[in-house]
Amino acid sequence: MLGGVKPQRALIRLPIVPPTVTLLTAAGPYAEMIEHGQRGMSPEIMNVSAMGGFAFADAPECGLSVVVTARRDKRAAERLAREIAALGWANRARFYPRLTSLDEAVEKALAVGRDPSLPALVFADVADNPGGGGRGNTIFLFCAFHEAGIEDALLGVFYDPDLAAEAHRQGVGARLDARFNRSETTNFSEPYAAPATVVALTDGRCIGRRGIYGGMRLELGPCAALQVGGVKVVVVSHRVQCADPVFFEMMGLDIGRVRSVVVKSRGHFRGGFDEFFGPEQIIEVDLLGLTSPMLSRFTWTRLPRPVIPLDEGVDWHPPTGDTANA
Repeated sequence: MLGGVKPQRALIRLPIVPPTVTLLTAAGPYAEMIEHGQRGMSPEIMNVSAMGGFAFADAPECGLSVVVTARRDKRAAERLAREIAALGWANRARFYPRLTSLDEAVEKALAVGRDPSLPALVFADVADNPGGGGRGNTIFLFCAFHEAGIEDALLGVFYDPDLAAEAHRQGVGARLDARFNRSETTNFSEPYAAPATVVALTDGRCIGRRGIYGGMRLELGPCAALQVGGVKVVVVSHRVQCADPVFFEMMGLDIGRVRSVVVKSRGHFRGGFDEFFGPEQIIEVDLLGLTSPMLSRFTWTRLPRPVIPLDEGVDWHPPTGDTANA
């Protein structure tokens, strides 16, 4: 631009506010929009971006948007932007979240626990993702697994500095009445208590092994692994989403030897845990939480309306004229 290039931009925003679970970049409707745009790159097209828009910001600008920037030919930018937007709109039915109920998730965990010939499963607590604003301490899935008697399960990571501190005071091998969320007062951070045994302790210093944390030095504060019935729970003192196997491995826990793993993460865990679980082994569970992809459960005041998936009968056609402000 300093050399004289005057970029021409085309912007199209669709009436779709995609739930987070529909914004995977490896496969799905959002990935296909990105791939189409990248195939359209040329010496004339400088950049193509398909952006999901962060729904929880509750801002007028939220929504699925396409931006194409050309070096000089705005019509080329508009043409490619319309193609990508039309693809997104044609796939609008795929931007509705499809989650597994809690009862069904429990049944699946019980089934793989009973039958070793079945592939192990990872259960994503997508509604309590610290990477998207969740607190990382809801107890709904943990409580259901524990009370159903599910064995050979791992759960991580649970944010509870008070509980981690108590485990460190008691020491490895200690038996205690684990009181989860004893100091919390926020929505969804409900208390829960159960007998537990301290099986491992660390200072929380580790180096990420895979995915978004690969190679990063991390400090999670005092951490503890607690055996609660058939579930080993990794408790941390600094909030983080469970996107790397190292959060279990630093506690001496072997992911490859268990039947069920629960992660508090929306999608980044896929890049960290793909050496253990393929896409067909991933179960996204429908739960309450600050980052639930079921957007109808929240009150919206500034989102553009009508939009998919919140409203019925949404109609839209790709613009035919100037798309700079479409």
